[in-house]
Parts: sequence; C-alpha cells; structure tokens
Amino acid sequence: MADSNPTTSSSSLPSSTSHDQGSFTLKLIELQEALVQSQEKNLMLSAQLRELERMSRDGEDLKSELINQSLLLTDKSRENKQLHQELGRITGLLEQKLQETEELRAAVTELGHQLKTREAERDLLAVMLNEAENAQRRQQADDSYGQQQQGAKGDTPGWLKAFKGKSP
Repeated sequence: MADSNPTTSSSSLPSSTSHDQGSFTLKLIELQEALVQSQEKNLMLSAQLRELERMSRDGEDLKSELINQSLLLTDKSRENKQLHQELGRITGLLEQKLQETEELRAAVTELGHQLKTREAERDLLAVMLNEAENAQRRQQADDSYGQQQQGAKGDTPGWLKAFKGKSP
C-alpha cells in the first residue's frame, strides 16, 4: 500500500515500504488461509447440502410411499368392510338354513314316529283281521261240524253216543 502522507522523506520510505510489504504479506497470507478455510467450509457445506437434498428426496419418496400405502390401506379397509358385510349376510343366511334344517329334521323325526305308529296299528289290525278270519272259519267249521253231528246223531251206534256228547 502506498504511503498516505506524501510529505515523508525518502529515507523513511524504504523502511515503511518494507514494513508495509511485510504486513501486506502477512495480511495476504491471513487472507489466503481464510480463503482456504472458507473454501474448505464451502466444500463441507456443499457436501452437507447435497446430503440434505438427498435426504429431502428420500423424505419425499417416503412421503409418496406412505401416501400410496395409505391409499392401499384405505382400499383394503373398504374391501374388508364389504367382505365383512357379505360374511354377515352369509352367516345370517346360513343360520336361517340351519334353522330350516332343524325344523325339517324335527318333521322327519315326527313323520318317522307317525310311520312307526301306523305300522304298529297296521300290524295290530292285520293280527285282528287274521284272528277274526280264523274265528269266522272256526265258527263255520263248528257250524258245519254241529250240522254233521245233528245229522249223524241218529246214525251213531249206542256205545259211541257216550263219546259224541262232548264237543270241543
């Protein structure tokens, strides 16, 4: 730097200039060191900025993914709600059919009981009919036998009359 006071002597000029040059060099070195530190800081800040930008993009990607997952979950929830309603309807229908099945089972059991009762009545009536037919045949046989006995009483010899008097 030049001396600001032009009235100084020429003998003081070289020492002042050397002093100014030394301080200028020191200042220049300080400024170069500050510049290097600033450049290093700038590089570090640039690296941090790139890292933050990358993290920001990753955050945006995650946000997009979360939105997509949220939409998917919303769809799945809606689908599950519809399935739940459908299952409820099917459950109600199955309960109704189960009730109808139980009613039919009870009706079949009742019809089976009625069938057994009717078969027993039929068998009883068949036995009674057989007994009545047998009784009628015996009656007819007894009537025939009685008529034969009356017709044969006159023909029976004397000693056989004692055995013929008793009829079964």
